[in-house]
Amino acid sequence: MQFPLNIVVAVVISAIYVLISFGLKLPSKYKKQFRIYSVVVNLIFIVFLLAFSIFFKTSLPNQGVIIYYNGLATLYFLLFIPLGVILILLFRKLIMNADIYLVFLKYVIIIGAIAILTGIIAIGHILFMLTFYGFAP
Repeated sequence: MQFPLNIVVAVVISAIYVLISFGLKLPSKYKKQFRIYSVVVNLIFIVFLLAFSIFFKTSLPNQGVIIYYNGLATLYFLLFIPLGVILILLFRKLIMNADIYLVFLKYVIIIGAIAILTGIIAIGHILFMLTFYGFAP
């Protein structure tokens, strides 16, 4: 059985995501919950793509496009918004513990990091949708 290319890409993205989420140095209080969350959401992502490629393409092609787009958008936000928040919080902790004399400079660095990471997440959403949804109408 040959899998569609989007399944292979999804497995690679999921593997990278899980490696990043397992490699983060979170407090022990949140580590287990975040790891379980990342594995579960990645499994849902792969099952969604498998189920869509097997079941939904033959039945209701117009409705299937809507389901596919909405499912991908929802799964993107379930995958990357929590990761972005965790990365911002870890970066904030790093900057606040850094030996920077001006407190104002610490906040400027944190706000800049938030702006850059928000931009990366927004651009990532576009690239994610183009990867799995394509240039369809």
